Amino acid sequence: MRRTVEIWTAVAAALLGVVVVSESLTHDIGWNETGPGSGYFPFRIGVLLIGAAIIRLFQVRLTRGTGPASHSGRDASGPVSFVTREELGRSLSVLGPTIALVAAMIPLGCYVPSAVYLAWMMRRHGGYGWLLSAAYGVAIAVAFFLVFDLWFRVPLAKGPIEAALGLY
Repeated sequence: MRRTVEIWTAVAAALLGVVVVSESLTHDIGWNETGPGSGYFPFRIGVLLIGAAIIRLFQVRLTRGTGPASHSGRDASGPVSFVTREELGRSLSVLGPTIALVAAMIPLGCYVPSAVYLAWMMRRHGGYGWLLSAAYGVAIAVAFFLVFDLWFRVPLAKGPIEAALGLY
């Protein structure tokens, strides 16, 4: 069962990559005097998706009988379940905050929710202290602002906090 899910997930990722690549080809995928064309980054992301999917398909093909089951102590001769209760719990502990991040971006923009998300994930899953987690969250948000808004001149969504700071 796990092997089947891994194969179909890789196929879905490859198909998504093909869609991204084909759509980006309708735009400029090169670099010009004003910077990257509108298809530059999507094209490369699509190629990376296809490449990662192909690599995963080869890994699944080569690990027949020696995959996750044999490493976790379960019997590798029978079907291996896709996910255990513990693994599902870990996945959901990432999914919940990610959904909250996306929902918070609508009223608050990208920067503040991303800083909070990163700080929370560092604290929750990395075990770092609140001060270090918050510092990294803010530092990464500032770096994103510098890279996207100032250097590439591709503004990301801003919210009321950025407006209050005069960053529009």
